[in-house]
Amino acid sequence: MINPIGTWTLFKRETKRFLKVYVQTILSPVISNLIFLAIFGLSLRRAIPIEGLSYLQFLVPGLIIMGIINNAYQNPSSSIIIMKFQGLIENLMTIPLRKSELLLAFIGSAVLRAIMVGFITYLTAIFFVDFDYHSISIILLTALMVAAFFGFLGMIIGIWAKEFDKMAFIQSFVLMPLIFLGGVFYPISSLPDFFRTLSSLNPIVYMIDLLRYGFTGVHSFPVVQSLAVLALAVFLAGALNYYILKIGYRLQT
Repeated sequence: MINPIGTWTLFKRETKRFLKVYVQTILSPVISNLIFLAIFGLSLRRAIPIEGLSYLQFLVPGLIIMGIINNAYQNPSSSIIIMKFQGLIENLMTIPLRKSELLLAFIGSAVLRAIMVGFITYLTAIFFVDFDYHSISIILLTALMVAAFFGFLGMIIGIWAKEFDKMAFIQSFVLMPLIFLGGVFYPISSLPDFFRTLSSLNPIVYMIDLLRYGFTGVHSFPVVQSLAVLALAVFLAGALNYYILKIGYRLQT
């Protein structure tokens, strides 16, 4: 039986959880992005244009994606690990919600937090840079799909990890290197052929390239290819999440 009220209630719980500490969950990542903007952007604003763009026009979409990735990942992963420490994790398997409804509530809240951080980052950045906005639909679609994918990933890691250290390890030693090597601060097209080919194996490259295309019209990879990679990643992560919830992996004894 479909339970929209229960889904909405769980969504509100997850959303209120991060809004109560908005300085940590919303303002802190935005300030971090502004520091990157000041250090890399303003200091290099007179640098040689990259693919016809100013350095700020090139940089800001990458910073927005970075904020979306980190916050979409953190929201469900931290929530589930907290529930484990509180001894409440088994309740997920007994509340009257379908597995798809559980996913919708957790991922919906993660997407909301990620989009809020990305949007506030954008609002602060436009005081320093102008965009032509090549495709608003690509911007919105990319932001939502990236947030959904890393929300799914965060939920998977939250279920798998038994402590905060493992969650932080994945973020610090897997996600952050992939983000920094994904073309946030430099164009992939400027790399030698070997390293450009190596970078093409990093899915975050396509996410950043796709959002940058939406803002500027400049891209290093075919747009259809980037959309296909992102859509496949979201589908696979969502399907894996659903399967994990269905079998109750590390959610029940």
